Amino acid sequence: MVFTSQYCAQLVFSTIPIPELPLIDRTGKGIFFCLQDAREQPAEPVWTHRWTTPNGKIVLAHRQQGEFHWLRFPALADFSISQDARDIVCYPLPQIPTETIRHLLLDQVLPRCLAHQGKLMLHASAVWLDQGVLLFIGGSGAGKSTLAGNFHQAGQPALADDCVWLKENYAQPKAVPSYGGLRLWKDSLKFLLDTKQHTFSMAHYSTKKRVFFKDHNKTGNEEGFPIIAIIVIPPVGEEPISDVTLELLSQREAYMEMVKQTFLLDVNDLDKITYHFQSLGRMMPFLRSYRLSMPRNYNLLPIVRKSILEKVTNKAV
Repeated sequence: MVFTSQYCAQLVFSTIPIPELPLIDRTGKGIFFCLQDAREQPAEPVWTHRWTTPNGKIVLAHRQQGEFHWLRFPALADFSISQDARDIVCYPLPQIPTETIRHLLLDQVLPRCLAHQGKLMLHASAVWLDQGVLLFIGGSGAGKSTLAGNFHQAGQPALADDCVWLKENYAQPKAVPSYGGLRLWKDSLKFLLDTKQHTFSMAHYSTKKRVFFKDHNKTGNEEGFPIIAIIVIPPVGEEPISDVTLELLSQREAYMEMVKQTFLLDVNDLDKITYHFQSLGRMMPFLRSYRLSMPRNYNLLPIVRKSILEKVTNKAV
């Protein structure tokens, strides 16, 4: 049986159900995902690129072998990806649960596959306002999901938690959400959402929980939404002791921040990197970007939300 869903306006055909993505009744060209039987990860000494944590732990590695790209998540799974990034096969390690496989697929593999197909994929959360969408960008742990959850709580729906397609559209770049819902730590959940809110495990190795939202249908929009502004959140450890500020960034500053938050499958493919960065450069004159500075204090979130709205909509809230 094959399940058909949609991710960033791209059809996804899967041999397993992906409850994070709504099922749709459509046919056409898309990405095919197949989950194979579990196996041990074979020794592979040559990896062309490794993504690591600040303390040097390898969390993801890439190599190309013949016509296939390989992504390895150590102690979790290997993914084989066709040259056109339209066929994905996953080989999990024994005992790895399916929710972990779905997390790796949705939040790591699919963004890189779409980037390889030519889409500019941005590591960002998105919320809906009447005028369009507001994007939050920043590294893992910066607080994108928490801010998006605060907006959602106040009536501005969260459209994407971790990835959007930044779509070039003449003088009005648009954002196409990946999938709805949020991934939140326990303290954020407790502060932001009703205790009766149903949550689901994100992955067996993380205490983060998934929250699905069903009160809007904008994540299936294929054309995308106008981008009101992009809010850059500083890395963990660079927060001020006091004060909430929003600083308008120059195009150059904003460009450099956004480059850091783009997904790539093969960081050695100079043609694709050049294409992505030139596309981003063409969009920069039409995007407003701000750097947010705020102490890590949940009680300040309503003040932060009000400050952002007043700045980006140019009216008091």
